[in-house]
Amino acid sequence: MGKQQEIQEKIYKALEQLVQTKPLSEIKVIDLCRISGVARSTFYSYFCDIYSVPQWLWDDMMSPSLYMIGNTLTWDEGHRLMFLNLLKYKSLFTKIYWENDYHSILEYGYRGGFAAVKENVEKRKKHVWTDEELLDLDYCIKALASLTTKWGRDGMVVPVERIVKIFNDHIPDFLKDLCDT
Repeated sequence: MGKQQEIQEKIYKALEQLVQTKPLSEIKVIDLCRISGVARSTFYSYFCDIYSVPQWLWDDMMSPSLYMIGNTLTWDEGHRLMFLNLLKYKSLFTKIYWENDYHSILEYGYRGGFAAVKENVEKRKKHVWTDEELLDLDYCIKALASLTTKWGRDGMVVPVERIVKIFNDHIPDFLKDLCDT
């Protein structure tokens, strides 16, 4: 593990510890640095604020899963890997899924998922989206981000295969066809 990964891991572990006692929105960078043993200046060389820590972790987990749907992964494969990755960080994500603002994982995941699926289908399938299809994609991804949030808030107890089936049942046929490689 490189120095950057070590530092990010220390910060993540400290955040995981802190969210067990208070909401993410109430955690201060100074507290995170104190618990992690990482200097504030070092923290700010990797992250811009407290919210960017779970967002970094999210992007790291979603790069080989959710963000590959419509590229190298099918709809089901990408979501299955997404949920398995989230389970690895259950103690963090079951707590931060309670946040409800622009910086929340719900909103961040929605924005990232929408952009990834849209771009992957455009590139891989050379698809030009209609306004109606983009509307369907937008609402579908937002609904699924809300379902993921519910799954997290409920303690991630619904088995992965069941939640993947629920996701599969709530996608328009044309979108599934576009996403499946």
